[in-house]
Amino acid sequence: MSPKSTLTTSIETSSASEDASNYVRSNPAANSLDDAAAETPFTDHTYDFKVYEDNYMITVVPDETKTGLVLTLEDKDFEFSTFSVTPPEGYAVYLPYSQNDADMVCTVIRGTGDAGSLPDLLKIDFYLSSFEDETAPYSVCRLYTVSGGKLKEFYVYDADDESGKPLGSIPETDIFQPEPNKFMADPEVTVNDDGTLTADVVTYSLNINNMRIERRSEQCDMQNPLYYGYAMYAVAGDIYKYFRDTSLNVSDYENYVEIPSADGNSSQYFFKVDDPRFSTVAELRSYAEKYFAEDIVDEMFLSAPQQYRDIDGELYTIVGDGGYNETLGKCLITGMDDGGGSQTMTYHIKQEKFDDEHKMTGYIDGGDFTVQFTDSGPGFIITRYRYPNS
Repeated sequence: MSPKSTLTTSIETSSASEDASNYVRSNPAANSLDDAAAETPFTDHTYDFKVYEDNYMITVVPDETKTGLVLTLEDKDFEFSTFSVTPPEGYAVYLPYSQNDADMVCTVIRGTGDAGSLPDLLKIDFYLSSFEDETAPYSVCRLYTVSGGKLKEFYVYDADDESGKPLGSIPETDIFQPEPNKFMADPEVTVNDDGTLTADVVTYSLNINNMRIERRSEQCDMQNPLYYGYAMYAVAGDIYKYFRDTSLNVSDYENYVEIPSADGNSSQYFFKVDDPRFSTVAELRSYAEKYFAEDIVDEMFLSAPQQYRDIDGELYTIVGDGGYNETLGKCLITGMDDGGGSQTMTYHIKQEKFDDEHKMTGYIDGGDFTVQFTDSGPGFIITRYRYPNS
């Protein structure tokens, strides 16, 4: 459900070139930050921005309410325009505490410059400031670019909404590009009434000519193999996470079973699993084998830091995780291969790589992901897979 919204209010002004130059250059964020910046409260930030062959600068400052932003666009001739961005109702922009983090107030998504590609995009995220509507997403975003020498917003429309009214914002912020001119949100995995898993994929197609974004739920089957791959990859991760990132749900943390080690010098503490799908380790393993090949399931159980055990006829787990690798980011499908037939599909994956300051440095090989089609169970089984956070 998309949040209630107030669309961006655009206020345009202009000035002589020498005044514009002084205005932008006088902003501290337009200059390099020194060591003192860490002690300086956030005031503004300037982004380099390119629209095909044209270069711009966009300076961002908080508005008077500290919930929205004022953006100043400067072109190569030092002409500038000023815009006010009003958040959706119940939301506010992210304002860093320190000037040292000033570049985090917005995100510039760089265009490739290739023919038919998108120009640079400015993404502004908004976060809930009012929690009265429990159905509202925690964060939403809007996309902007420069068109006709002015900063303009893309308006979002739902392909399934016959009213034709704009949504006001994209109801997700963690979006990425699976293919040119299209963004995608992380697939949403659902546990169905029968315990099976399905994944829904939502995409946002951008049209630079009319500044329009179309939101669409993708068909996730082999008639649409790219998004089928993203859906199956999400299903795989949703199962594997219980053997790597987190344990199955535990509701009662006051009662536990202490299992001493063989040497008696330490103990492990097991908590009862609260998940109606599983009451024994055998049921959990059988469930995993519906989706993964046996060798992958063996590795899942052997390497799980959680560890699952039957105690007094019920399923117990160690509450914990395997640690989160912050140097690894999102996985993207770079290609696919059906092996010359229709029984399997192998997806080639690359994964974002970050440095210690969480700046992206490029990509690493994410391994191959192979789906084999079957006539039983969910209709497929995963025969090759590398967990992204490994």
